[in-house]
Amino acid sequence: PSPPGRVAGALVLGASASPSAPPGAPASRPMLRARLSAALAPGLRRLGRPMARRTAYTGSAAEALAQGTAGGAKKLSEVAKVPLLMKESPVRVREIWLEQWREKELMVAGTMAKEEYNALNANATACPMFIVPVPRGEGFMNLVWQFQGDAFIYQTIDAFRQGNSGQVEFGWVMFTELLDSHNLALVRGTLQSGLLTRTEAAKLVRLAREAYMDDATFKWVRKFNLQAREFDYEEYMRKHRPLERWHAMDSA
Repeated sequence: PSPPGRVAGALVLGASASPSAPPGAPASRPMLRARLSAALAPGLRRLGRPMARRTAYTGSAAEALAQGTAGGAKKLSEVAKVPLLMKESPVRVREIWLEQWREKELMVAGTMAKEEYNALNANATACPMFIVPVPRGEGFMNLVWQFQGDAFIYQTIDAFRQGNSGQVEFGWVMFTELLDSHNLALVRGTLQSGLLTRTEAAKLVRLAREAYMDDATFKWVRKFNLQAREFDYEEYMRKHRPLERWHAMDSA
């Protein structure tokens, strides 16, 4: 996909063609944990390595999914004046939205076209979970993302394996109220702890969007969710090179 435009530190991707979403109902959390264990078994020794946090953990699922925060505010009216936005053009709505969150240190924002939203929503509903390595010094840590009804939440491998739904590092949501009128979904993400920087959070949003919109990436996501025992973590790291993709975004 084309590199995203960056406006005021926010992330914006245009619409692109979508791979077909595989059929299937959303999996339960125990099933997702089982898939994770099966999918990551070959590379287990490389996962969950201890990493020092920048600050003590302060986030929780209650905070991440509460009203007014990313992953929780399901209505645009909770964070913006919808009647006023409805009067503006799509271009102006985008400008207003990005400007609103530009100075918020713990937030990232963006927009996506209706075509991308529809494709991403279908693919993420069918394949709601994936793993993303985040560089740390000479190594990396792994986070797990889960898609839950227009929202993505991110946890560490350890927190997810332990079933600790109260430990969330980052979450972002897609607001859909303007899809029909403006062909636009508004994106907002909120950092929930000191584990990640704002720049890293923006990269996580971009990588998730790419994962569901790019055929080459989505094939790994599909295998991870629907053929977990056939997903080879070492092969994924070697062939897809997610860390190289992460660093390439610095110059995009």
